[in-house]
Amino acid sequence: MYIQQLFGLGARYGVHRTVSVQFPRGLASATTPSTPIGLQRKQRAPEDTHTMRRRLLYQMRKRGILETDLLLSTFAAQHLSHLSRDEMSDLDVLLSNIDWDIFYWATNKTQPPREVSDMPVFQKLKEHAAKRGSTIVRMPDLD
Repeated sequence: MYIQQLFGLGARYGVHRTVSVQFPRGLASATTPSTPIGLQRKQRAPEDTHTMRRRLLYQMRKRGILETDLLLSTFAAQHLSHLSRDEMSDLDVLLSNIDWDIFYWATNKTQPPREVSDMPVFQKLKEHAAKRGSTIVRMPDLD
């Protein structure tokens, strides 16, 4: 699917630029559990555990949706240092989903696909979300 977007200063200044954006196929949703979860992306080069942990920490803090940022960043502060390599790989797959999907799945607002609900790290995230309650949450400090 291609979308044409208009950028620039507008007709007033006569500056226009058109950009074509191609969206990846295979976006997951709770209504189509047979499709692969997450965005289809290029294979990442092998990375050591420390690099993977730092990348996941960044990705969990800079999502774009405040609710998801707070949920994932507090989860990362409490659990990321204790996750196994396999759990971090599952977390990487989980993070390739849309922010609102992750938030609604973790807070039991919508049913996640089976591939997500079967992940042990997702179960930890759900427990973390349930414990947050109604307390005021802020983004944890970086070390």
